[in-house]
Amino acid sequence: MDHATMTEDEERARKRVAIGLAPQRPTAKAVPLRPPPEPRHAFWRWWPVFLLMAMAGATVLLITAKVLHSPTQWTVVRQNLHTWFASEPPNTSINSQTESLQLTDDFNNISQLLAAQQQPDQWLMQTLPQASVYRMIISPSHVAWSTVGVQTPASFKLEMAFALSAETPDGYGGVLGRYQNSDNFYFFVLDGQGRFQVQLRQAGILSTLQPWTALTQAKPAGQNNVMTLIDNTAGMSLYINEKLAFETRDLALPPGQTGVVGGASDQMPAQIDVDWLKLYRLPE
Repeated sequence: MDHATMTEDEERARKRVAIGLAPQRPTAKAVPLRPPPEPRHAFWRWWPVFLLMAMAGATVLLITAKVLHSPTQWTVVRQNLHTWFASEPPNTSINSQTESLQLTDDFNNISQLLAAQQQPDQWLMQTLPQASVYRMIISPSHVAWSTVGVQTPASFKLEMAFALSAETPDGYGGVLGRYQNSDNFYFFVLDGQGRFQVQLRQAGILSTLQPWTALTQAKPAGQNNVMTLIDNTAGMSLYINEKLAFETRDLALPPGQTGVVGGASDQMPAQIDVDWLKLYRLPE
């Protein structure tokens, strides 16, 4: 073959032979090597990283909830989620255009609305017309209540203004919800340090629906707080000083009575003065 007519590959092979090499490199491949294709589900290689990030995020959320005094118990969280994602939110406006005042008492006279009761070394509850209050004096480690002296409508709004004595800030006061008897009722209470709690007593067993939580709108012992309970077929809502503090549609008890409740810590007695009380009928 004439040198001028050699192809480029033939010329390269001739030169390799002339210096003692094989015409072609034995390691050369007809198809160039490429990295292996990524597996179809490469995501699963990263799941430990995602799991670690999720655990870190959950830890941050729990720490934040503790700092803000938000509930972390599953029963409370489940209840709140049930309310938030319900298809029809409850009618819980604090000011309803169709409500009608059923009764009111400012305790300037002996009240027929709340009971006058006394249990030695446990509690004393009575109206004090000279002070225009319904006063509850409760011994340490005791709880006392009085339902209102009328049949509560199935749908109602109860408003109450009360103050804890500045000398007994560990005490607490509030309202009853869906009272059936001494073993079945809700109660919503606020202590003298501005903390709020919700408990359910069902079949004699007490469970906490909202642990003690600090509220920015709450006033300290010695000052009046206004508590508003709205109870209708959609659920129950509790406002403190016109701001929503608790809401639920997950109701464990049927409609029932309402009233006032107070309690004392283990260390000291409590004094709660109810300044006024109003009961409204709501449309059913």
